[in-house]
Amino acid sequence: MMTIGQKLALSIVAVEAAICAAFSVDFSCRKSHQMLQTAPNVNLAATAALRPKRRNTLLFMVDDSPAIDSVFSYEEQKLIEELYAKVADDGDIKKVLEETLPSLPPSLVIKLRQAGEDPHEMIRFVASQMNEMLDAQLEEAKMTLQELLDAGEIRKLDAVIGKSARTGKLNVPFFNVLNFNLKDASAEVASNIEKDLPTDGEGAASRLQILQHIYTRCQEEVEKSIPPGLALLNRLLRQPQQPIRLNLYDHYLTPQSNKISTPDGKEIELQGQAAPMVPLEEFVSAIANTVEQIRTVENAGATDRTSAANMVESCRQIAKEARVVIGESFGVESEELNIFQEGLQPVFRPTTAESPYIKGQ
Repeated sequence: MMTIGQKLALSIVAVEAAICAAFSVDFSCRKSHQMLQTAPNVNLAATAALRPKRRNTLLFMVDDSPAIDSVFSYEEQKLIEELYAKVADDGDIKKVLEETLPSLPPSLVIKLRQAGEDPHEMIRFVASQMNEMLDAQLEEAKMTLQELLDAGEIRKLDAVIGKSARTGKLNVPFFNVLNFNLKDASAEVASNIEKDLPTDGEGAASRLQILQHIYTRCQEEVEKSIPPGLALLNRLLRQPQQPIRLNLYDHYLTPQSNKISTPDGKEIELQGQAAPMVPLEEFVSAIANTVEQIRTVENAGATDRTSAANMVESCRQIAKEARVVIGESFGVESEELNIFQEGLQPVFRPTTAESPYIKGQ
């Protein structure tokens, strides 16, 4: 069974992963010899013909207002025009898109992903170039996962995972492909159970276990390079056992005894306590940002309302459990508990329908 974290994927890339999940692409890596065909080569001649010529006004702006029947807001149209102009100035489409994509609103990326038939030539151009780049990234991600599956023994697999992390291959597309395969393997196991087929050995169950190990190890590698609050939230989201989550809260969010170890192995207790390993403000920020990302994905149409509600509820449950541990450690009247509660109040109890924790970014 998939954990909460596997359904959510990495909390730090929840938006991008959901964007990728909205694509109609098959990422199954059942066997090493069943790799899908690579994405079609870019038609350089067609690309050159489509390269934009610089314009000073929005191509689809009429009387300083959004175009009629456009799915893009006025602000989104301006961003597309700016991107179009950068491509015209620079000439290196790939470079411009790679530099610009991380700063674009996720909702705009999702719309562009589906804008291949848009009546506006500029939008079609930007959308087609972005889709080609994203498709290539997803194909590379599939190849990375296949390399991990082909590693064989655990020691070699861990070495390949470490190398992939250092070279930046454990990115958004990779985790989306990995999650797709986890869902596929889980469904295969469930189907075998219904048909009374064996669920052990080298079949579906073995594939699922290998993928789960890859998922866990890749998560651990990524967590080494992200902010502590986000890393902790990610670990909590993929931990199904409450007792272990309670230990994590206690270890990372509460003061720890201040000890030093002597050369002979003895521990000396010092006065005072060490500060929590994860500042409460960082943990609050991680939860708030994740909820906002989930709502952004939901309102952009990349996930359904039920799935989004379940993911937000998972974050809420973690916040409730952490609140109990923080209160027991610092005291129910403590400033620390007040900071934690006040920081999450607008997240789970927004006072307006325009809140980013309802509408997203």
